[in-house]
Amino acid sequence: MRKNRFCSMMIRTVSVCLALIFTLTLSFSFAFAAGGAEDGTESEVSVKDLEGKTIGVQTGSIFDKYVEEAIPGAKVQYFSTFTDEVNALRAKKIDGLSTTETTLNQLMKQEGGITTAKESLGEIGTCFLFPKNEQGKVLVGQMDEFLTGLEESGELARIHDVWTGNDESLKVIGADPDSLPATNGTLRFVTEGTFPPYDYFSDNKLVGYEVDLAVRFCEEYGYGIELIDMNFDALMPALQSGKCDFGASGIASTEERKEKVYFSVPDYYEKIQVAVLAESSAGEGFISSVKNSFYRTFIQESRYKLFLKGIMTTILITVCSVLLGTVIGFLVYLWCRRGGKIANKVTSFCVWLVQGMPVIVLLMILYYVILGKVSISGMWVSVIGFTLVFAASVYSMIVSGVKAVDYGQTEASYALGFTDRETFFGIILPQAAQHFMPMYKAEIVSLIKATAVVGYIAVQDLTKMGDIIRSRTYEAFFPLIAVAVIYFVISAILTWIVGRITASADPEKRSVSKILKGVKTDD
Repeated sequence: MRKNRFCSMMIRTVSVCLALIFTLTLSFSFAFAAGGAEDGTESEVSVKDLEGKTIGVQTGSIFDKYVEEAIPGAKVQYFSTFTDEVNALRAKKIDGLSTTETTLNQLMKQEGGITTAKESLGEIGTCFLFPKNEQGKVLVGQMDEFLTGLEESGELARIHDVWTGNDESLKVIGADPDSLPATNGTLRFVTEGTFPPYDYFSDNKLVGYEVDLAVRFCEEYGYGIELIDMNFDALMPALQSGKCDFGASGIASTEERKEKVYFSVPDYYEKIQVAVLAESSAGEGFISSVKNSFYRTFIQESRYKLFLKGIMTTILITVCSVLLGTVIGFLVYLWCRRGGKIANKVTSFCVWLVQGMPVIVLLMILYYVILGKVSISGMWVSVIGFTLVFAASVYSMIVSGVKAVDYGQTEASYALGFTDRETFFGIILPQAAQHFMPMYKAEIVSLIKATAVVGYIAVQDLTKMGDIIRSRTYEAFFPLIAVAVIYFVISAILTWIVGRITASADPEKRSVSKILKGVKTDD
């Protein structure tokens, strides 16, 4: 019977997911397949034509200042990733986007229908960043020496040409990051892996121009290297807190930034450009568009493995947080159930603090501040953070569930000779569970969805893997829908498991032998 119910539930879930996929496939494919232009289209747009237009920039970058200075009346719109900017431009949500010339050249090689304005907005020098501490001071000196030597020998320009060129076979990291000797210790290098050709994922490995330089630098000076990928606007906090030893992601130095971190000499000088849509031409057909999108999202470079890795990380964080949060929340309730005023006030304050704080803020405080000097991975910081959130919810649910049970049952139990422990665990808690279990299942679903923010603390969960794939394909549809469908399935499976546990604990569904346990029936 249970097996049939589970199969029925999975069939319904899959049916809903397929219907969602089909509907969104039609809408997105018609929206994007109709556009496009041939590569190499010469731009007819000047910077002056963009006055008063909406220009997209990435959060945490300095391109907004150049846009505001060079384009009078421009409205700046911020995006979390460069991929989101590209998709917004293609959907005509913005009129242009601003980033470096190298990045836009790479984009135009891969995607048709996009060109750049005739004039540039200025020039920046991209640099490596180091924490403002003693080790950072030593490392930035070594990096300056390293980059200067490469520039004088002409090797720096050659490496840059390789990563911005068309020959993919040459785009190989100079040394294996996992086999460096590490005679002087291991350095943690942080970047955003959604920013080709500087830093991106290829064949499920973090590569790129700056990654190559970072590995070569560590090899030159006897360091091992740990490559860490996280959201762009979290790079600075990671370096300032000392969580990482150095980083890069096409970042330029400014006087304000120099107050917080050390900057190396520039590894490359970049023009700042504005990308706009070229004149549209006939796009590919619907069927071929869907097939091509599916291939690029799942099959090419075995990108389905990234999804699998992200699924395992999301499930691990969710399951650990649910189990630990349930235990901690229940134990805290037992402590407060007969506790004094101080215990209850302290608990109420902690619950209020955790529940009143956005999850992303809680995670970043734990990762960069409270555990900033502790060598602990972002995944386990995520488990700690979500355990606190779930424990606070469990405590509140048990309180409300117990209050829903008439106190007369407690008094009757005492009158029949039951102890306080027997009364609570044998009579009150089973009834209270029927009141809070629906909320418990809903909280699990909310927790699964909330884990989507862990990319800010260097965790490659399901959502982050979707972002990584989108940064390689610039697909607005397939990676996002794949992530949504997987979340549906994970939520359905976990809520089904909890539902089975709830059903087994339902007093109304107990067997006769369990009901009469301890009762003499032969008197």
